[in-house]
Amino acid sequence: MAKKILFITWDGPQTSYMEGLFMPIFHEIAKRGDYQFHVIQFTWADAQKIAHTQAAANQMGITYTAWPVLRKPNVSIGSLLTVLTSSAKIKKYIRQNNIHMVMPRSTFPAMIVNQIKNKTFKLIFDADGLPIEERIDFAGLKKESFQYKLMKSAETKMLKSADAVITRSQKSIDIHLANIGESYRSKFSVVFNGRDKNIFAYRPHLREEVRQELGLKDELLFVYAGSLGPQYCLTEMLQIFQAYAEKREAKFIILTGNTAFAEQNIPTELKAYVSLKSVPSEKVSFYLNGGDVAFGLRKPTFSMQGVAPIKLGEYLLCGLPVIASKGIGDTEKILENFEECYLYDHSIGLLPQIEQIKNFAEKAIFANRNNIAQKAQDYFSLEAAAESYIKAITN
Repeated sequence: MAKKILFITWDGPQTSYMEGLFMPIFHEIAKRGDYQFHVIQFTWADAQKIAHTQAAANQMGITYTAWPVLRKPNVSIGSLLTVLTSSAKIKKYIRQNNIHMVMPRSTFPAMIVNQIKNKTFKLIFDADGLPIEERIDFAGLKKESFQYKLMKSAETKMLKSADAVITRSQKSIDIHLANIGESYRSKFSVVFNGRDKNIFAYRPHLREEVRQELGLKDELLFVYAGSLGPQYCLTEMLQIFQAYAEKREAKFIILTGNTAFAEQNIPTELKAYVSLKSVPSEKVSFYLNGGDVAFGLRKPTFSMQGVAPIKLGEYLLCGLPVIASKGIGDTEKILENFEECYLYDHSIGLLPQIEQIKNFAEKAIFANRNNIAQKAQDYFSLEAAAESYIKAITN
């Protein structure tokens, strides 16, 4: 009989993690073992976005339900009310659907599941990255605030009571254990963020097509794909690009949903050399195949020790050499196996390393891209992700 797993998540309307990251991994897990996935997503997305996620779930054989997050009288109180009134509904869902394992992802779902007494299921906590610390780093949460204390105590309770805990980096395990005690180490595992290697793949024949579309000849093409905002180092990317372009012909393509942020932050003198595109996720790998060097930079704040950047996997599966940040999750450890990557040290700034970076970019066109794509599958493919999850949940 199939083991039924309920994944509970809480997502804003602007994220597509559910259909883009988690569902494909769950689908792969179900193909490999006798597992059946249910997803409850707390969200304030509109009907159209929910229908899109629902369609993806149907296609992958996942039972999906969206539950609304209250936004009144204000966002904080609405969220708290949703947390306080949802555990009975979850408990009922578990009973009616004969769920064997419950997997709350991150803080609010953990708070909901913490309220369930007499658990009849195996509890697997997806601790995600370091979400509470991320709110301190990027959203102005204060350590002395009521909100911080409430979230931290809920996370601690869940870390201690769960049967297994999954994280995205070894570093975040060490950070959690410093808080709750070394004796819990055996129930922690790291899982990978996987991408479909049939979509993100090195396809040499696409290079010409992309370059023709962009009107390129022999220029070196830098690429960036992903979100933009203060923590994504657009300034550093532009400075590196500009330093290289002063000596050699080069162009830069940015694939992002946040084109307005890019427009505002690209200096006038660079605008002619930078293409901005907002493309659907299934078109990203097409453009990556036209590039020569990719940017995987992110500000290495404390909380970033907990993340596994999805875009790094996308770049490497497409065989691209990458300029990536030190201090992000387990990136440095993984990239020891990829000499075709440059680790950017934010603590010393650009000047001391610019010559090295320019040399790296110059040599990028000679990289063996097949080789990069091959190696990437061990860390970044859906298969690798599914294996890591199965190991964690059968632990």
